[in-house]
Amino acid sequence: MRFRTTTLMLSSAALLVLGGCDVDVEDKGKLPEVNVEGDAGQLPEYKVEKTQEGRLPDVNVDAEPGRMPDVDVRGPEVDVGTKPVTVPVPDVNVDLPEEQDNNPGQQ
Repeated sequence: MRFRTTTLMLSSAALLVLGGCDVDVEDKGKLPEVNVEGDAGQLPEYKVEKTQEGRLPDVNVDAEPGRMPDVDVRGPEVDVGTKPVTVPVPDVNVDLPEEQDNNPGQQ
């Protein structure tokens, strides 16, 4: 029991000391350059050797061919109500300029 208490106290003290440290990175470091060459879409070559004979299990299925079971599915009743809503629409007045006969672009 005394060993556990001592270990717990030392671990707690170490966490406090390490947690209160401010670490400055002097050298950011660099990942190594890796050159991987290969043709796109090519799988590696491999050799498969059969070590023993296998067989599928026997399965008996009793069913009528081409007949699905009859299913009666009832969904929940949904009552969708509507109520009239009046939406205010802004009144827009557009003043068009009067046509001028002296406009050389129109004929």
